[in-house]
Amino acid sequence: MPAPLLRPDAGLDPAWPEYADSVRAALLGGALGDAIGYRVETDPYPRLAERHGPDGLAGLDGTDGPAARLQISDDTQLTLYTLDALQEVVEWANDGQPADETACLWLAYLRWLRTQDVPYPAEAPRPLPRRLDDYEVLHAVRGPGGAVLEALRSGRMGEVERPLLPDAKGCGTVMRSAPFGLLPHVGWRTLAPLAINGAAVTHGHPEAQTAAAVYGFTVHAAVRARREGTERPVAAAVAAARETAGNLTRPVAETLARLDDAVRAAEREALAPDALTGLLGEGWTAPEALAVGLYAALRAEVEDAAAADPQAVFRRAVGLGTAHGGDSDSTAAIAGAVTGAALGTAALPPGWLAALDARDAVAEAAERWLREVGAPGA
Repeated sequence: MPAPLLRPDAGLDPAWPEYADSVRAALLGGALGDAIGYRVETDPYPRLAERHGPDGLAGLDGTDGPAARLQISDDTQLTLYTLDALQEVVEWANDGQPADETACLWLAYLRWLRTQDVPYPAEAPRPLPRRLDDYEVLHAVRGPGGAVLEALRSGRMGEVERPLLPDAKGCGTVMRSAPFGLLPHVGWRTLAPLAINGAAVTHGHPEAQTAAAVYGFTVHAAVRARREGTERPVAAAVAAARETAGNLTRPVAETLARLDDAVRAAEREALAPDALTGLLGEGWTAPEALAVGLYAALRAEVEDAAAADPQAVFRRAVGLGTAHGGDSDSTAAIAGAVTGAALGTAALPPGWLAALDARDAVAEAAERWLREVGAPGA
């Protein structure tokens, strides 16, 4: 019997040939989903379909390149700052020194805050700059979430035991949490508190924190499913994340209920946009965003896996994650990251990558990460 995709005490090995490619694909795939969804975020579905086609992808050639530049939102910005914070933790560990992981995340998010043209809190520390801060595209103001800004501008670090915004359940936690699933050498018992505490920096609602952890579980399991040659890696990853989440000793009921609805729906049929949002929500809360994004990745795998065309699967996943009239950048980013982790960079349409305004920032951040964790050839 093969080892489970998620284990309490064992994680991903950066020496695997698939690891580096899945890291690149998860980060770039998430950025592509974010940028494509950001074009239509908040558009009611009838307007979205009229302007961008029924799947939200009209004007994107998929091979030779889209007609317009693809701009990332704050989702990709904060994902890269999450990655950079975790890289700093790894740097400390490689030097033989412990680090406070949650403090590193808070300081990274404060560095992002300084780029967003808002007053910086006098009470907050002023972290030293890092290489990531040099990318102008990460300084663009692209619809930052209200709860994230409010929490960071308070000058205090939110904690699970002392939440800053107890009712904040928005998707601002889950959309930035893919990097937790890319950490090597750690099992889910380590991954879970890292993601939960990282989410609590800005969002106090337990379900917002749980959804971030489940997203990290899914990305982690998708990389391992690819490594093991699983026939349907997205479905296997979601199932593993769902099972593992049942071990969390914290509120998880809403996240798991929406995830179960997403799995059942994906196996039955492609939902019309109004039926999708009626069942799973519009993606504005963390459990909703996770459910819609994973439904999109799952359904694309069901529909297109037989075609043996990873780019077709990826395009369909991002299209389903985009075309629903809700928080399209977050849901398409989740679909893109999970599908990328499961299928690798061969799934990413070259034309879309060529048009991505943050391609260099994302790609170079991935390479720095891979060098730091010791991936061969990085």
